Amino acid sequence: MHFLSQKTRMSKSVLDKPAFLILTGASGAGKTTLTLRLSELAISGVEGINCDRVRVEVPETTSPSDLQAAILWHWISQSSYERNKIELAVLDTQIRPHRAQEVLNQAGVVHKQIVLVDCEPMKRNERLRGERGQPELAIPQMDCWAAYLRGQADALNLPIIDTSEESIDKSLEKLGRLVRILLDQARAA
Repeated sequence: MHFLSQKTRMSKSVLDKPAFLILTGASGAGKTTLTLRLSELAISGVEGINCDRVRVEVPETTSPSDLQAAILWHWISQSSYERNKIELAVLDTQIRPHRAQEVLNQAGVVHKQIVLVDCEPMKRNERLRGERGQPELAIPQMDCWAAYLRGQADALNLPIIDTSEESIDKSLEKLGRLVRILLDQARAA
């Protein structure tokens, strides 16, 4: 099922801008930290958005995959260049990479990149139990989710930012390079 098949398509001018950089990864991998740190850099035209902080009305029987697609669609439709002057929206999500590709393609987004933010299970669980204060997420199912996302990223040949051992500044530097490339592509179009 194509999530956007029932949605109104956006006009071409809205879809040309902004570009979208989708960060996906398991809880505790470092997506939100990177998104917040990127926002602190105040790069002109770049907006970091935590997608999990929006409620999207969907039927109770909606699968988690369709829910994440609905959330991504919401942010694509809310991030128009004309309304917000956003040239590149960096979206912090937990969407399956192949599902993100579907939504971006169905929406006709021209400039896009999906990036996995990942880390070793022990480090991720340590973060969840400690600084994040969410020990209920440090469970085997989250480890399986992280492994699944890593497998998809590998299969789709997506960039991976591994936050296991490197500093947040080093991870932010890697993200910054991807942001600059995508932003330059969008501005050149």
